[in-house]
Amino acid sequence: MEFVSAASWAFRLAPARDETLHDGAGGGARGVRGRGEGRAAATLEGMTVTAPRLPDAALAHWDLGQIYQMQRVQTGLMNRSWRVDTSSGSYLLKLFRDVTGPELQFQFHVLQTLGASGVPVVLPVFSRDGRSTIFLEGEEFGVFPWVGGRHRSGLSMSRDACRDLGSVIGRLHRTLHASIPADRAPKLENPPTTEAALQKVDRLLELVAAGRGDKTGFEATAEQTLRLKRGLLVRLGDRRPPDLAPQYTGYTHGDLHPHNVLHGPDDRISAILDWDRLTVSSYAREMARAAVFYFTYGDERGLDCDRIRAFAGGYRSVFDVGEPEIGLATHQLWWDRLTDNWVIEWHYVRHNSACDHLLPGQTGLVKWWTIHYSQVEQSLMGR
Repeated sequence: MEFVSAASWAFRLAPARDETLHDGAGGGARGVRGRGEGRAAATLEGMTVTAPRLPDAALAHWDLGQIYQMQRVQTGLMNRSWRVDTSSGSYLLKLFRDVTGPELQFQFHVLQTLGASGVPVVLPVFSRDGRSTIFLEGEEFGVFPWVGGRHRSGLSMSRDACRDLGSVIGRLHRTLHASIPADRAPKLENPPTTEAALQKVDRLLELVAAGRGDKTGFEATAEQTLRLKRGLLVRLGDRRPPDLAPQYTGYTHGDLHPHNVLHGPDDRISAILDWDRLTVSSYAREMARAAVFYFTYGDERGLDCDRIRAFAGGYRSVFDVGEPEIGLATHQLWWDRLTDNWVIEWHYVRHNSACDHLLPGQTGLVKWWTIHYSQVEQSLMGR
């Protein structure tokens, strides 16, 4: 299922604000210095350390100049990262825990290929002996340029910027399709059946009933959501997507959403970040999913179809997988939204309420999308 992970949903699409890169390993930067350009070896003299237990021994493997300051930055649950300010500029030192070894080197190969085609990604800085990563006491480290930028809600972007966003994602897919052949079967799952979806709703309704007395208001929202979805499934169960495999598949980013993309002052993309979910999947599905993330209001207003239309037009102007493929992806995503209840499951099954606040917006979007299904489908086709 597409929307089971909190990592993809646990952010608010707030008005744009300046934010600097916090995960340089995800993308690539212009002006990355290559091997051996005469910089002095890293030195720790006069350094201010604000990151306890920083593995500073790793920095000795890169020619970064004098190090002024190092500070821990947040880059997710698995990896560890530090901003390093030096006489030659600012960098990100990253300790890889999620993707390592040959899989990480393949990721870097993909980034080099994308960067050569003009896709804005952040490339690793080579160590003094020409390696993209080094191993120290069994741990793998890499260094990347520090890239500035901000995360943007698509609702704050001009139509031209939305079209440019789509064209960059189109170029990303076109390059991957042409240059990185898929070496494995695509990651695909058949849509859940109507019967299975109804059974899950009924089980969750039983859990809600058993947990009466919730004072936060989540209980009422969860029950309303489940009863709404049950009614829609009963009436629209025959609209389940067919078990059709997409025709255009290949390597995709795997997790394209606003917090994995940096934009410059003009809203043009400065870097696509966080490639740890690189996978073989449907191009159309990733495009449509990214559009939903970028252009959702997060409430009962649903999606901004005008901006989606510009975005999809930009995408198809560069890499056109065709309307049937986009229609299938749209159908599957809508059904996923209708049948998935991960926030409620987290609350009642995992006893984790961290994402409770997302439920009203998700429910509002499902209702709105169902009513405006044709409008969403047409906008994702660029019409």
